[in-house]
Amino acid sequence: MHMLTRLAAASLAFAAAPVLASAPAPQAAPAAAPAVAGTAVAQNDIEKKDPMICERVTEIGSRLRAKKVCMTKSQWEEQRRGDRSNIERSQVQRGMDPVG
Repeated sequence: MHMLTRLAAASLAFAAAPVLASAPAPQAAPAAAPAVAGTAVAQNDIEKKDPMICERVTEIGSRLRAKKVCMTKSQWEEQRRGDRSNIERSQVQRGMDPVG
């Protein structure tokens, strides 16, 4: 049971660490209307392919507090891949630790 508690705590720490460590980059003030209309269309295409997604992430140790985190779809996918990798790594290491 103690090992399960440690695994759960480790997986939560791995999942929360990148969210807490990363701060959104400051947004630049919008410039004047673009000189070329094609530039705006290209930007719209990029936003459609990789939209911004916001999720509410609960804070560890609190039932009520949550933080709104906004990232692009590709950033969320990368976050989930990293979380899964960390959990799998901790499970493999747990199997290698001597029981005692």
